[in-house]
Amino acid sequence: MASNQEIDSSGDIAKISHWESVWRNTKTVHGFSRYNYYDFRLADLFQSLAGPGSRVIEIGCGGSRWVSFFDRILRCESWGIDYSPEGLRLTKRQSAGRESLVRLIQGDFFDESSLPHEYFDMVYSGGFVEHFSETAVVTSRIAQILRPGGKVVTMIPNFVAIYGLLQRAANRGVFHKHIIMDEILLDSAHSAGGLTPVMPAHFWGCFCPGVVNYGRLGRVVGLPIKVLQQAICWTLHALHSDAESRLTSPFILGVYEKKKQSQSSADPDKRCVES
Repeated sequence: MASNQEIDSSGDIAKISHWESVWRNTKTVHGFSRYNYYDFRLADLFQSLAGPGSRVIEIGCGGSRWVSFFDRILRCESWGIDYSPEGLRLTKRQSAGRESLVRLIQGDFFDESSLPHEYFDMVYSGGFVEHFSETAVVTSRIAQILRPGGKVVTMIPNFVAIYGLLQRAANRGVFHKHIIMDEILLDSAHSAGGLTPVMPAHFWGCFCPGVVNYGRLGRVVGLPIKVLQQAICWTLHALHSDAESRLTSPFILGVYEKKKQSQSSADPDKRCVES
């Protein structure tokens, strides 16, 4: 994602100009907090997949708190890549004091020279894949940088039901920057890229109208919405009733794996001898 031009070779329907505008108008990004329901839920998932020394990257990391989380809390070798200078500026704030340890790359994710091949133990993206019309190109590129046996965590907004209707009503322009995908399409996109589901895509989270971009109206409704969704989600969690469904869940999440090479395919000479 070249920093000074629009990228459309992989079907980028959001474009760098959109993200520059979004992040330029974002004053602060909150850091990781276990008091935040969705941070709490994601942290548990990440801790089950990566640990100290794991090589982890977030693609589309502009404005993210997770690069810092992987570094400071999980003690991973933490990377991030994004084409938005403004987005990376916010991400760097989260990693202040750790610049020598965190590797943030401003560049084109699809440029094969930008990242090492078959290197990462885990690749995370939250709201990335669905911004490209050629989703298989995205997942194939993810598979390219993932080591055999490595895991991919992909999360996208659930715009197939009520949140999609809200987004269309509140900010139609933002709605049309998304490919609308359900859990079946998300799994299919990863399978097309050579990745195998280990936790098939499913509707994730119980209630989060904050997933919608409300445009200027967000300045008015943003805080009340955050308070409401945290109260509802934590209450349901305390009752062991994290109700997740196509209608109410704000996200779709799946975990995928790059298969390890079999001994026979990895060692052609040995295969010939055995045959």
